[in-house]
Amino acid sequence: MTLLQKNHQRSVAILVLLGIGFLVLTRLISEISFVLARPIYQSLKFLDPDGSFLYISIHHIFQGILALLAIWLVSRIWRIPFADFGFNTRQWQNALRWVFQFCLFWFILQISIGLWLVFSGSALSNFPFPLNARNFGGYFAFQILLSGTGEEPLFRSLVMMPLLFYGRKIGLSNQRNAVIAAGIATLIFMFAHINFALNPLGVTYFNPLQQLTCLTFGIFYAFLFLRTKSVLGPILAHNLLNAVIITSGLILILSFG
Repeated sequence: MTLLQKNHQRSVAILVLLGIGFLVLTRLISEISFVLARPIYQSLKFLDPDGSFLYISIHHIFQGILALLAIWLVSRIWRIPFADFGFNTRQWQNALRWVFQFCLFWFILQISIGLWLVFSGSALSNFPFPLNARNFGGYFAFQILLSGTGEEPLFRSLVMMPLLFYGRKIGLSNQRNAVIAAGIATLIFMFAHINFALNPLGVTYFNPLQQLTCLTFGIFYAFLFLRTKSVLGPILAHNLLNAVIITSGLILILSFG
């Protein structure tokens, strides 16, 4: 094996280790955020007795703050400008166009699948809480304001930018570098939507349809991040797509549920 091949294998191994490290880091940030959110939620539970939106909203606020702190530390250690992590408004008009087009496509797709389920005799999925104005309004506000705002800095900015930086450093082509960073970030994003128990060790929640959605959305968010060099597009897309999902679900339930 030549020295060049050995260096290439070592570089790939480091990329894999970085990916595993970011997988652990993002999971740790999420779990710490849940711990920090719990006492605040308990003291304010009267605002959301059915647990439909408040706990997850507080969690995402803490998650966003911790993600920003982690990004700041990485930017200082690796000497990457903070704006390069996507905190800018580059190509925001293009981002808006792509986001609205994809949201329209997804709304039509979601409604079409729902109608197909209805007319084929299958049951529609209901909301995991009693459906009333307070629960749905709070849940909708969380989705359109906080879901992407609390997740995209974590899964796109924190994960993809260091991977792209290292890939350039070791001489990967732009295309290969982008595919690797986007792929690792998307896999981590999918993994974040699987729940585990430690004692006994096992998977407590896994939804194949949700994983397929996370795969599709994760690729789209990564595309926006790469094309615009900004996290603004992924945040907007994440918030709006989640709002589209629950809005189309509400329309179908009220119409056929």
